[in-house]
Amino acid sequence: MQADDDRLGALSDEQAAQAGLLMESAGVKVGYESVPDASHTMHRSDPARYVRIFTRWAATLPE
Repeated sequence: MQADDDRLGALSDEQAAQAGLLMESAGVKVGYESVPDASHTMHRSDPARYVRIFTRWAATLPE
């Protein structure tokens, strides 16, 4: 994601990496996938892609 007005406040990769480090330091498991060409509302603009990414993430959750 890129931080610009067209993305409605999405994080840059650098900002997301820093946020991930902060969460991991607190013991939170972090999954991150960079999608620089996606809009902030990817679930609307590219629902199939959103579902693929979400499904991969959901498969990592404990039962």
